[in-house]
Amino acid sequence: MDNVEYRCPSIESDGSVWFTQIKFRNDDDVRRMLSIFGQYGSKGPIKMEASLIISFEDIVESLIRSRTCEEIRDCIDRLAKELSLANP
Repeated sequence: MDNVEYRCPSIESDGSVWFTQIKFRNDDDVRRMLSIFGQYGSKGPIKMEASLIISFEDIVESLIRSRTCEEIRDCIDRLAKELSLANP
């Protein structure tokens, strides 16, 4: 990700809520967001914005797809066969 921001709530003395856009720079910023959300969680969800530096399609393509039991069994069988041929 190139940029991640969230809307940090603040409550005025009259009960009104206003938000400040905060950019994440490190893990401490994430901890601060979660701490603040713990205080103001009843005021609504955490709203975040992120911009990706690669496309959604590239992300999906880079994921490791799940395999069926048959595919896993075939891999194990091939490996076992290769090992048995290597160690007569």
